[in-house]
Amino acid sequence: DNMTERLAALACLVNSPFTDEAEHALASFAERFEDDPLVMDQWFSVQAAAALPDGLERVEHLLKHPAFSIKNPNKVRAVVGAFTQNTPNFHAIDGSGYAFLADKVIKLDALNPQMAARMLSPLTRWQRFDLHQQEMMQSQLQRVRGSGDLSADLFEVLEKSLAV
Repeated sequence: DNMTERLAALACLVNSPFTDEAEHALASFAERFEDDPLVMDQWFSVQAAAALPDGLERVEHLLKHPAFSIKNPNKVRAVVGAFTQNTPNFHAIDGSGYAFLADKVIKLDALNPQMAARMLSPLTRWQRFDLHQQEMMQSQLQRVRGSGDLSADLFEVLEKSLAV
């Protein structure tokens, strides 16, 4: 009967093998709270943070949702930011999570340089990971650096991370 419990229950269901029930609960939740942007941010985050397989596909699908806008920092944090905290999917062995983040940072840099610089943070922590992940993370940092005319904010974060 309160939002904390409702979101916790939704997160449990979304992270369970009961996919049909989760889809129904997500649709019901979205319909009920579609006019409340802050609650919808939580709805996005619950899905982006789900540790089930195919997390990147789910996040790509969320980016196409009518309530999502890459121009809205809260929406970006709710989807992209939550996904970077999704350890099994963000740190996928094939590096797809890192490439996804680099793509979004490149796009964000033209719209909101401060947000782009903040969103890059998970890749700047590359030293904490094994050699394979380090190489993939650094490769994406290099790709961002070579992507064109970077904002001063993003350039500074990149240079500090790659100078180590």
